Amino acid sequence: MDGPWAICGDFYICRFPSEKRDCNRNTLAMKEFSDFIEDMELIDLQLTGASYTWFKGDNHTTASRIDRILISTEWNNLFSNLKQTTFQRVTSDHVPIAFLCGQREWPKSYFKFENGWLYAEGFVDKVKEWWSDFEFHRKSNYVLACKFKALKGKLKDWSRMEQGNLKLKKNSILNQMAEIESLLNNRALTEKETARKATLFMEYEGCLKNEEVAWRHWTFWETISEPNRIKEEVIFFYKKLSIELEDWRPPENINNLPTITEAEKEALQTVFEEQEVFECLKLCAIDKAPGPDGFTMGFYIKC
Repeated sequence: MDGPWAICGDFYICRFPSEKRDCNRNTLAMKEFSDFIEDMELIDLQLTGASYTWFKGDNHTTASRIDRILISTEWNNLFSNLKQTTFQRVTSDHVPIAFLCGQREWPKSYFKFENGWLYAEGFVDKVKEWWSDFEFHRKSNYVLACKFKALKGKLKDWSRMEQGNLKLKKNSILNQMAEIESLLNNRALTEKETARKATLFMEYEGCLKNEEVAWRHWTFWETISEPNRIKEEVIFFYKKLSIELEDWRPPENINNLPTITEAEKEALQTVFEEQEVFECLKLCAIDKAPGPDGFTMGFYIKC
């Protein structure tokens, strides 16, 4: 096969005795697997983060490295800082493996409010506290703009902390789970440690749900399998704008048509009340796309 490529997964076999717990001899399957890697001119990168990738039993009595990522020499020549590393396993008996290729520089992004923050404990109360502490003087529109600018700064600082940063929170939970998992290498877990592991799993599940909310909020596209259908719909839409589809016409004599009352007319012309605006906001979906200020409808509804 030409070009850079990689193969990964559960190969159901180890290469060396050191990759299997309590194993001290090379088997024929191990030798054949190593020969296959050499014949295909593949590179088996060193695994970092753990010695084994599969466990069996509550006390990990059986463990081995049967999962790996193999890359071609072309891939190795094109990319730098190649390594395969492990993540903390949660429910599966296999350890997740990541294939990393150097560093990527992300462009500076504008402020984006994450709806997942709304589910953090005490977040709404903290926002209200920040908002009341801001003091600016001049016209109301200037004060509002300054308050939003100051709030963005507070939210950015808060999001860098563990409570506001899903990635940090997930890593903290996974590290705690890894510490408990490491105890299984020497002994069985106590009742307290087992309960703590279950609590961490529930917290991790909550992080995943909030992460899903964030991804759903920032994902606006839809995969279209029929591009021609889009073209047809666009053409039809603009043709329809200049086509008269209704046959109904108002009668020539409009003197006897029903009309609104003076009270209804006056109600339509009154200035919008603050409570009326809030009620309309509450009817909006919280996961709508943010405006130019970066705040979502969820922020205005919940905070």
